[in-house]
This record gives sequence, C-alpha cells and structure tokens, in this order.
Amino acid sequence: MADTGNDPPIIRVVKKGGHGGHHGGAWKVAFADFVTAMMALFIVLWILGQSEDVKRGVGGYFRDPTGKALLGPGKEVSQGKDRLLGPRMVAVPTIFKRYVANQKDLEKSAERLKEMLKKNDGLKELGDQISIEVTPEGLRVEINDTDKSAIFELGSSRLNSNLIRALEVLAGEYGKMRTPVIIEGHTDSKPYGAGSRMSNWELSTQRANEARRVLEGSGLHPDMVFMVRGYADRKPRTENPEDPQNRRISMLLLSSQGLEMNLGTLAEDDAKTPAIPGIEASSDLPSGRPAPEPSHESIATREGH
Repeated sequence: MADTGNDPPIIRVVKKGGHGGHHGGAWKVAFADFVTAMMALFIVLWILGQSEDVKRGVGGYFRDPTGKALLGPGKEVSQGKDRLLGPRMVAVPTIFKRYVANQKDLEKSAERLKEMLKKNDGLKELGDQISIEVTPEGLRVEINDTDKSAIFELGSSRLNSNLIRALEVLAGEYGKMRTPVIIEGHTDSKPYGAGSRMSNWELSTQRANEARRVLEGSGLHPDMVFMVRGYADRKPRTENPEDPQNRRISMLLLSSQGLEMNLGTLAEDDAKTPAIPGIEASSDLPSGRPAPEPSHESIATREGH
C-alpha cells in the first residue's frame, strides 16, 4: 500500500459568477425608450388619419390644456357649484360658435337640399309638404301635415313612416354640415278634452323630441342639437289656427346671428326676425294671436293636432 501521508493537500476554489457586465439592466432603459418612441409614432399616425374636427380638438387641447380660453372673458364659474365638474367647465355656447354657418353657406345648403328632395324617391310622396327657407336666423326646413297626408298619428307623438324616412334623409345631410340645429314641434289649436293630462304644449314638445331621436339615430351628431322646443299652436303657419298645415316639425340650422338671437346676446334693434304669417297685432294677448274659441271636444272625437 502506497504511503500518501506526504502528498500535498488539494484545495479547490469555486468562484460564483455575477450578473454584471453585458447581463446588466441597461438594456431595459433602451427598450423603454424604444417603446415610448413607437407609441408616440402611432399616436401621430392616428391623428393624421382623423377628421379636421378631431385635429382641431387635439390641437386646441395642447394649446390650452386647462380650457381657460373656452370660457371667454367674464365667464368664470363660481366655486362650490361645480364640485363634480372640477374647478373649470367649458362654456357650451362657445363650442357652438365654432360650427355656425354663414349666410352664403346656408344658401348653398338650401339649394343642395332642394335638389336632393327632387331626386330622392323616398321623399317624393311628401311633395309640397316640405318647405326650405333661408332666414336671418338660419336655414329652416319644415315638414307639415295636410288634409290628405298626415305625418303624425292622431293626438300622438308617434311619427309615421313618411316623416321618419324624410328625417333619415335629412339627418345624413345635416351630419355632413356639422351646423347647430334647433328642432321645433308645432300643433294646430284644437284643444284636448277637459280633464286630460295632455295639452298641445306636451304634444308639440314630444313630437320634436321624437324627431330628434330619429335624426340622431340617422347621422346627426348629438352634440350639434342646440335646442328642442315645442310651440304648441303659438306659431301658426296659416291664418286658420285649425289648418292641418300648422301641425309640423321644423329644423333650423343656425347662422351666427341665429345663435346670438337664441342665446339672448343679440340686441333687439339688431335682430331681423321675420314676421310670422297669420298673426296680427293685438292688445289682448302678448303673442298677438287671436284667442281660440272655447271647445268641449274630447280627445276621442278630435281630428287635429
């Protein structure tokens, strides 16, 4: 047996490798910069592909992130009333001023709508029931009843198929214009029976609101609806207050003057409001409209509205 007592001891040294050098965390910083740059590129490409309205909105945000410029002079919002909206809020009328059309544009739109009405087969059934007029207030399109062709169900806010089809066609055109619109409902002067919870005020407003729903569902952007209002029988179209033509829906595309008139910021001396047909001056009624004769006609027997 060999003698191993004089052999030198063997010492094994084990070195643990580290994670420094090219295995460090510097690549993470470079990768994060790359991802950020790609995200910015995709955002720019997305903006370039959007409509002019979206581009203006994005540009306006970067020019005025706080929205102070939209409030205008003297439009400060009092503290305590806007806790849910934050310290500032956008003045809606100021937004509408961006989209109002000038008189020349409204006249061109009127001609285009008239040509469209002649060519569209779905609107030929209405014939002379659609009128288009440019006024200082804006471009007004009206669709009215006649003795032979009703656009509403009797005493109801439900619109018939011809009126719905006409509103769908007009909504497509309104959607292209991006002009603030006021939707109005009108009735004749035939009253509801005594004890009824309905009146011409409710009926005209409900019809205008139903027309709004059809327009918004067919191409009119909801943000472009400036007002929905019902006039009952206070703005008759003819001298006879019970004429079926007084039952109608009006859509007013606002001009700049029309917007100021409806905001109440245009002085009365400057407003050029056209006279309402069939209304004469009267000292008895503020509206100048002759008072209707009393009637005991019930809702079941009435023929109008």
